[in-house]
Amino acid sequence: MFNLMNQQKLTPNQFYLLYCKKENIVSVGINIHQELRALELNEFTNKDKITPKGLSLIEEVESYFKVQKKIVDSAILGKDYESMIDKFNNIFPKIKLPSNKLARGSYNNLLTNFSWFFKNHNYSWETVIKATIAYVNEYELKDWQYMRTARYFIKKQENDKSITSDLADYCAMIESGGTTIAEVRFEEKII
Repeated sequence: MFNLMNQQKLTPNQFYLLYCKKENIVSVGINIHQELRALELNEFTNKDKITPKGLSLIEEVESYFKVQKKIVDSAILGKDYESMIDKFNNIFPKIKLPSNKLARGSYNNLLTNFSWFFKNHNYSWETVIKATIAYVNEYELKDWQYMRTARYFIKKQENDKSITSDLADYCAMIESGGTTIAEVRFEEKII
């Protein structure tokens, strides 16, 4: 930014005044008349109006500070990730859990958590869906007690700042051929 201003023979105070004029903000702490003369001399303003050259400079400097939107890479989530996130969310019941939280999550929260999940775990959407069905079916039998919300099922930061993923655990179980229903190993016969 400073290299650009130096190339344009513009001081930080002059840029500040130019920006204030564009945004209709009162500039403070500078000699406005002196800086205006310099801006007009370098053709950034013309009779107290910003010229196209001045607007172009402001836009270029602003581009350095714009927050770049995070683009979810479909290479990470797969090409049909939007519909898969919706499918995942719809597996969860449309209710408030006993914890008083909604079981389903907002799309953006789920998108953020799935971006983390697929960067850190190597499971397919098919496995994710099967694992989610197993999880929801298990907790339905328990009347939803202690069930995590859709968002926290994917990723949850614990009190000690560690991050856990019940989804990853359930995916591992699905891939290993496990089941969520406990097998009865011993039977008691009462005589």
